[in-house]
Amino acid sequence: MTSIVLDLQKEILSPNCDIVNVLRKAHLIAVKLKLSDFDQWIQYELNGYPDEESCPEYRKVRGILKYLNQYYGWYPIIIPNNEIEKIVCERKISNSISEIASLSDSSENDLLMKLTGEECAFLDEKCNAPIPQNYALHISSTAVKDIEEKVKNAILEWTLKLEEEGIVGENMMFTEKEKDCATNIPQTVNNYYGPTSVINSTSGNAQIVSGNGNTVSFTYDKVKDVVDEVEKSINASNLSQNDMETITELLSDIKLKIEEKKSPAILKAALVGLKDFLINVGAGVAAGIIQAKIQGLF
Repeated sequence: MTSIVLDLQKEILSPNCDIVNVLRKAHLIAVKLKLSDFDQWIQYELNGYPDEESCPEYRKVRGILKYLNQYYGWYPIIIPNNEIEKIVCERKISNSISEIASLSDSSENDLLMKLTGEECAFLDEKCNAPIPQNYALHISSTAVKDIEEKVKNAILEWTLKLEEEGIVGENMMFTEKEKDCATNIPQTVNNYYGPTSVINSTSGNAQIVSGNGNTVSFTYDKVKDVVDEVEKSINASNLSQNDMETITELLSDIKLKIEEKKSPAILKAALVGLKDFLINVGAGVAAGIIQAKIQGLF
């Protein structure tokens, strides 16, 4: 028998994952389980949010304010006041996820967000502009693309919670017991991803979106914790002896790299390799742990 919840996990972990299709399947599951609050978030992601205030924190990005110089093109504006800079340069993107995916895929560099007439007039006054200027926020396409990853992570964590409670939906149907259990699953997206904050990167125009802190701080202990969590999940799974031996070797290799303080890039590559192998042998839960945690490690 097929499980719609486990099938959704596989789709999220696929390198060719279609985020819109993932959300549609999540919508189907949420409706069948009568999880109206969580389904509201899914529909907002599919159709767009009504305003910035209703957008989750992970949709907040920070751009670089620039004005259009007729001779030199777009030119950056330095705002010395931190509070004003935050008001002007930090925005939540309310577009539907399909628009976000299309915009980030079509641009290799920056995306432009035009300012309102009132905002432009305010900047003209503050900058003592002799004539009205054309202003726009230049936002890294990487920052916009990262919104997709956060949506994937939230849905993956949600499906893992469902599976943990025995809610799998065989043949696209849920039993009454599964429906009753589902009401105990948190329906707020922050329970699966958590509040985020936006900070500037010290490199180029890239933006970094981190978790509860203000920076992404790499530590070897955090990587070790993820390895330990994966190992516990593997020990509880039903895999062949050959697959278990291979996984044990891969885990031992990662542990050795941690002890030797190898570079974060090497450790990340090793974890991705382990995740891909786990997917191939059907250890979706363990692979999901890596997929959900890796964003906050490096």
